[in-house]
Amino acid sequence: MKRLALFPPNRNRMSEIAPYVRFLMFGTIMAFVNVVPYLLTRGAYATDGVEIAGWPLDCYAGGGFTGRWYFSEWAMAGNIVIAMMVSALGAWMFRDGERRTLRKWWILGRLAFRKLRTWGTPSAE
Repeated sequence: MKRLALFPPNRNRMSEIAPYVRFLMFGTIMAFVNVVPYLLTRGAYATDGVEIAGWPLDCYAGGGFTGRWYFSEWAMAGNIVIAMMVSALGAWMFRDGERRTLRKWWILGRLAFRKLRTWGTPSAE
């Protein structure tokens, strides 16, 4: 009778959790990117004094000449969805490892630049 293993014997544990680590890494980057507008506009009292938070959608804005503020739940939900999509895309793009993936993108960039450099010139045919 065969025993069922929790993990297959020919795969290591790190290859199993690596996609989740990459997803969390990109999610942390997106969370920081959402906080950056607030950090840059906090205490902007020399201008109109509007503090904003959220990127790419502004989910919070407060202050200004009128002292109004708003919070948009839909913009916050949109930012969360966008962050999850970017995190999933980043985890999928780097599924082969960082060095191999960056090398692939470097090669594709060189091929695209080579085509772009000769674009519009008459061919020698």
